[in-house]
Amino acid sequence: MARNPRHSMLPTPSHDEAARQQFVLGLKDHIRDHVRAHMGAVYEQRGKPRFEKQHGHAPKTAQDVGTVMWDDPLFQTFSRLHRSGQEMMWDAVADTLYRTQHDLSDKFRGFASKAKGSLTLDADVTGARPMREVDIHLQPGGYMTDYGTDDVMAGAFYEYGGNLYAMGRGVGMAESKGEVVIRFIKERYPDLKPTRILDIGCSAGSATVPYVRAFPDAEVHGIDVAPAILRYAHARAEAMGAAVHYSQRDAANTKFPDESFDLVLSHNAMHEFSAKITEGMMKESYRLLKPGGVTVHLDVNIRFDEYDAWYKFYRGWDQIHNNEPYWSVYATNDCGRMLKDAGFPDAAVWVGKFRQLDNSLSWHIAAARKPA
Repeated sequence: MARNPRHSMLPTPSHDEAARQQFVLGLKDHIRDHVRAHMGAVYEQRGKPRFEKQHGHAPKTAQDVGTVMWDDPLFQTFSRLHRSGQEMMWDAVADTLYRTQHDLSDKFRGFASKAKGSLTLDADVTGARPMREVDIHLQPGGYMTDYGTDDVMAGAFYEYGGNLYAMGRGVGMAESKGEVVIRFIKERYPDLKPTRILDIGCSAGSATVPYVRAFPDAEVHGIDVAPAILRYAHARAEAMGAAVHYSQRDAANTKFPDESFDLVLSHNAMHEFSAKITEGMMKESYRLLKPGGVTVHLDVNIRFDEYDAWYKFYRGWDQIHNNEPYWSVYATNDCGRMLKDAGFPDAAVWVGKFRQLDNSLSWHIAAARKPA
């Protein structure tokens, strides 16, 4: 199943809406390939020499780099274009989503009435404050927006806008995030035959559904804190004929029984979490796993400990300008230590890079196996 599969919960844009979305995608491609690609040279030829002249040494930190780059006209132009491209992307998909809002709610009700899987919401689970108050990725209304008992808009924005976002970032379309992890599991843990699977921070469910296909005898669960995203994920899975059990739960306090899963996962969730929540998720992973079970946590490859001051500054752009409050926290987390602190033996922990099938990018993976 390729990334961005079609299903009936994805609305069809009108001719004009599709044309606008394709224009924005082309603009984001251009910014990525022909503007952003030259920012390193701008730093080396303009910013770095300027800093060295002022201070007598090369920049040592991301903050040092920022003192000369944020007032550089070329970097300012890139930054404005990059931000505008993201804002235009959300505006372009909003036309389609708001036009079809009532139709999407009708479809949710239809799928919920004859579901193979299930949906359980809990109003007491509210998520961390940044999740409630920040429009993550600039998504209109953020993840936690909820217009009522049949609302699915936050999930529709997440998937429909996310599809354009991934293509604008140059992410390959041959393999979803879930399929990346499934391939990793089959290569590293070929004997694993899970009967119960948990996806933590499942969002709209695009990474969850592939586990139903890959492990047809397993019971698959997905949890998140956002109610409208979970409604959408539930309807999306039903539209694709996949039985997934979604529930509104906290990543660091899932309230599932001890040793109740064979496989515990997350996909692009860690960079949305504080270090405390990520540590809690690792502890939950250990608690929830049956002996011999496996946990795998995949996320974007932005490990600051591997790179210089320029890279840290450059990749840190998203924290402020793409509303990613925990971006730098994630980039400096020691996921291997967190897994060991959770109880996994040193020898059972694996942390490293794993390439997308089409080599379009590498992912960061932190994985471990609970002793049998």
